[in-house]
Amino acid sequence: RVFERTSRSLALTAAGETLLDYARRILELNDESVRRIAQPPVTGVIRLGITEYFVPTDLPRILARFAAAYPGVELDVRMGLSRDLRQMITASVLDAAIVRLAPNERARAIWSEPQVWVAREDFEAQRGNTVPLALLPSPCVLRAHAIESMKKLRRPAKVCFTGSSMPSVLAAVSAGLGVSIIPRSSLQPGMRVLKSGRDYPDPGRLDIGVVNGVGARKDIVGALEQVMRHTLDVLAAGRQRLAS
Repeated sequence: RVFERTSRSLALTAAGETLLDYARRILELNDESVRRIAQPPVTGVIRLGITEYFVPTDLPRILARFAAAYPGVELDVRMGLSRDLRQMITASVLDAAIVRLAPNERARAIWSEPQVWVAREDFEAQRGNTVPLALLPSPCVLRAHAIESMKKLRRPAKVCFTGSSMPSVLAAVSAGLGVSIIPRSSLQPGMRVLKSGRDYPDPGRLDIGVVNGVGARKDIVGALEQVMRHTLDVLAAGRQRLAS
């Protein structure tokens, strides 16, 4: 047994802790082997943009694994909204960007997950009352979707909070300042998912992929995509086991 389950918690047993330690070492060895046998070694600088919506809890692990596997690559990272990052690629300010993909780009998705309406756990919206919204600034696909959804339903709504970043919007939701639409992976303790349906139309899925600029180094971008896919697959499999 590697898990100790109760009705309220899930924890690792002593055997589970041992297995976790071996698993981490196996991943480290995998990264080291990729680094040592790569011919020629991947080196250089990549100016990388990352959308605010991209798996916030997993991003540090992805960047850490990439740095371990490719120590000769320098990452110059900027966070922002997908539309802004695409403009920066066009202007040659960025070499590549991890962004929200349009419907016609979904075949290139590295990560895909449902988007959900969320609010603080104790939030209760009475029918007819104004729905408070906590959103990112324009231009933002989810901001537009949230506002248009309320208009189509003829539900009174008001933007009560506009945050400059995804963490600020999550903080506003946790504080009870408003409801929002976020990727499911961004859900935090103290929040609850609002059931999609008549009151909160299904906001669809988030598809994430890498778009390249004209001068992007294909070897560096390819290495980054490989690490992203592998890391996200491993993490997704771990979440499925914990949920089962």
